[in-house]
Amino acid sequence: MRFSTVLSWLALAAVVTLPGAAGIKIGVTIGAGEKKCYGEQAAKMELLVVELSGGDDVKVSVTVLSPQATIFSEHDRNKIKTAFTTTEAGPHWVCVQNDQAKAAEILLSVLLGPEAKDYSQIAKKEHLEDSQVALRRVEEALRNYHSNVLYIRAREERMRQTNDSTASRVIFFCLFNVMLMIGVGGWQMFYFKRFFRSKKII
Repeated sequence: MRFSTVLSWLALAAVVTLPGAAGIKIGVTIGAGEKKCYGEQAAKMELLVVELSGGDDVKVSVTVLSPQATIFSEHDRNKIKTAFTTTEAGPHWVCVQNDQAKAAEILLSVLLGPEAKDYSQIAKKEHLEDSQVALRRVEEALRNYHSNVLYIRAREERMRQTNDSTASRVIFFCLFNVMLMIGVGGWQMFYFKRFFRSKKII
């Protein structure tokens, strides 16, 4: 068996076992006036391709959202295709709105990273062998996976800091309540003691 063939099989196995390769290809029925959203976790600087198609009588609106902003928006279309490189890591949402008075059936495709690239064209342009193309796919999948891991770590760190800050505030509030109760209790004892002495009860 040729060495390049071995590399191809190893690269294919690596791509299959990587959790970072993701995508959506589904048929969707959207009711009249209904809106449906589908999300994918994307790494920073990752290629994202969104494609939607429906019948000639289908008119829907599509919005693509990043964690912080609206990236793409089109209205009253039966076919839409857009591709862009993400500028931040995190969940990216594709929302489809049906403003018609009847249900709409569409085909929705959302591809990320290596799944979104046409490696056959890259191979022709750069004169790459099958093993080199497979390794290129593995390299990009690993890069995207690493970026997602860094994003998740940063998110966990922010959550941990938020939890620590909340816990400190709760502890301070509890201590304040305890000191307040002790102070109010002491004041009540002092007040009732003076009251009873003024009435010559004690």
